[in-house]
Amino acid sequence: MLKRITKWSGIVVAASLIAGCITGPGGLAPSTIPITANDTYTVVKHDAIGVDTSFSILFIPVTPSCSAYQALMDAKEETGADALINVTGENKSVYLFIVNWQKMKIRGDAIKFQQAGSVLE
Repeated sequence: MLKRITKWSGIVVAASLIAGCITGPGGLAPSTIPITANDTYTVVKHDAIGVDTSFSILFIPVTPSCSAYQALMDAKEETGADALINVTGENKSVYLFIVNWQKMKIRGDAIKFQQAGSVLE
C-alpha cells in the first residue's frame, strides 16, 4: 500500500512540475492610431475586447502563433471601430503536459473618428 501511495505521489509531483500558467503584461497605449487635438471621435463601445490564440503540442505549433495585431483587428471588427483608446494588452501562456496554449488579449474603448487639421505622415 505504501508503495502505491509513493508511486502516485511521485506522478502528481512530476505532473505539477511540467504544468503551469504564466500571465504577463502585453503593453499599454493611449491610442492605436495618432489622434491630434483637432480630431473628434465618438466612443462606440467601452471595454471592447479582441483575442487571438495559438496551440502547440510538444512545442510544435499546431496553429499560427498569436499576435497582438490580430487581437486588435478582432476588437475593431467586433465593433466596427476605427481605433481603440485606453488600450491594454495581456499575454497568457498555459502549459499542460504536452499541450501548450497561448492567448493574447487586447482591450480598450472602441472609437470612430474624423481626422481634421494637419496631415499625419
